[in-house]
Amino acid sequence: MPQKTALAILALTIMGAFSMGQGCMVAASRVTFAYARDGCFPCSWWIKRVDRHTQTPVNAVWFNTAIGICMTLLIFGGTVAIGAIFSIGAVAAFVAFAIPIFIRVFFVGDRFRPGPWNLGRFSIPIGVIACAFVLVMMPVLCLPSLTGANLDPSTMNWTCLVYGTPMLCAVVWWVLSARHWFKGPKVNIEHQMLGKEENIVYGKDRSDKSGGSSANSLTKDMRDLSDRKAADLA
Repeated sequence: MPQKTALAILALTIMGAFSMGQGCMVAASRVTFAYARDGCFPCSWWIKRVDRHTQTPVNAVWFNTAIGICMTLLIFGGTVAIGAIFSIGAVAAFVAFAIPIFIRVFFVGDRFRPGPWNLGRFSIPIGVIACAFVLVMMPVLCLPSLTGANLDPSTMNWTCLVYGTPMLCAVVWWVLSARHWFKGPKVNIEHQMLGKEENIVYGKDRSDKSGGSSANSLTKDMRDLSDRKAADLA
């Protein structure tokens, strides 16, 4: 391959890796802010702070940046150390996606409120298939690529240790401490999900003796609601 062509491909690879890293940083910062908002981390009061100028969780971004830099320094420790970090990417992603699917399929059931786009009657079967796929793939991703005499510490797949140890610590922390004080995520957009209290329209009982006055009352309430929304937009 000509040198210029190789350099062009390398440049595209670097740009792609940088863009992917930025996407991961955005997602990690969003999750970090959410956990800090719920008080799950030490110094959550600092991590969850929102910058007054940008209105973004800048501290959460810098927190993740510092962790990312420290983990990247493991590359100087050799391929085993940094390879152990890279190896957990697929397993962690599978687990992160499978947990809400598992809860929705096996715990929530008919109480689940579907969004504007949903799988309908195929939701449960596809969810079961997805959970089964993750259960099959997790052991596969933890197996070493070599066996027998060719397997040594440098070729060992350390995913079980690198990923399993923090997860075990999290479970122990939940059993011993967090389950006593953690009450679930804090909802700070309730007005967007349910509407303001004064904007709730209450229907009238059709069995009302006033006959057609119930429909007229509901229509009036809806008209008043539209007027208030127009006033808010103004």
